[in-house]
Amino acid sequence: MNSGTLAAAFVVLSAMYCFGVGRDRYQATSEFVIKQPLPPASASTMVLGSMQSSSVLSSLEDGRYLQVYLKSNAVKQAVFPDPSAFKRTYAPQAPDQWSGLRRDANDQEQLAFFRQQLDVIPQELSGTIVLSTSAFTADDAYRLNSDLLKQSQRFVNEVNQSISADQQKFAEEQVAFAKTRLTTATNALEAFQDLYGQLDPLGEQTATTGFITGLESRLVDLKVEEASLRRQFRDPNAPEVAFVADQVRELERQIQEERQKAVGAGGRDLNKLATQASRLQGDVDFARESLSSAMRAADNSRMESQRQLKFIVMLSKPQMPTGPETSWRWKAFLSCLGVLIVVWGVGGFMLTALRRY
Repeated sequence: MNSGTLAAAFVVLSAMYCFGVGRDRYQATSEFVIKQPLPPASASTMVLGSMQSSSVLSSLEDGRYLQVYLKSNAVKQAVFPDPSAFKRTYAPQAPDQWSGLRRDANDQEQLAFFRQQLDVIPQELSGTIVLSTSAFTADDAYRLNSDLLKQSQRFVNEVNQSISADQQKFAEEQVAFAKTRLTTATNALEAFQDLYGQLDPLGEQTATTGFITGLESRLVDLKVEEASLRRQFRDPNAPEVAFVADQVRELERQIQEERQKAVGAGGRDLNKLATQASRLQGDVDFARESLSSAMRAADNSRMESQRQLKFIVMLSKPQMPTGPETSWRWKAFLSCLGVLIVVWGVGGFMLTALRRY
């Protein structure tokens, strides 16, 4: 039997299998897009068709994640919780014993076969996602497509809810922390005020400083008057001079006492108290502002989470296939012809090379 006869036999057998023996395949298709309720002002527009909108890019990104997720083992187990049901659905049937899942297929082979039965194709221009499923019966193809749509909706909802929950939890933790800090700062300020009898160190310091300043101004006037009297009376012990001198000494003593009360170690040390009171009040103001900011951030996070929630918009729901898909038969037959051409060409080249040498 020459090579031409073998090639013809191969073509005939391939045609008999692809167009006769091979089992019918049914395909169910659905189209959807993943959207989020963005306000119109936040979405980009198309500029001369060169820039995609943010909603399209977001749907494409989510579609790529979904493409990986739907082909995962977790989805396979969710769609076919009973492994034996999956094997029965795609088990080979006579006369076609080559199509389907072998009975002794292991878990990896089953997952690989499951992935071959579905295609998730994000459309680059429109952002839509095309989900196609294949099976040996129309009912199985339709059911698989419907189940995968449910898994897609669950995936989109769970991902968004988990992200929103994490953001909201963090914001609420910051609010709780800010409340605790405000309570601590307020308690410290109240303890300070109770200890010093609701003292206002800053006000008292200002009043004391003003009082001492007034006394010092009066002292300057008396010293000027004393010097004038000493020049007027040659006797330093004159009653007029002695009277003013006594006032000067008494005023100096009083100024010294007031200074000692204000900042001395045995006094109230208004400088230190004023600094401490200012620091405690600053802590309270900062904690109050932090709490206000944290509450605003938590509220904004809640509203932003609601705004960014995504949902699936169905563009084309899956329909029960009305007839088998025939394109696979031509694809398989053309693939066989391609293999034959490659083998024929490589074999002819090798034979020619061997004859030459």
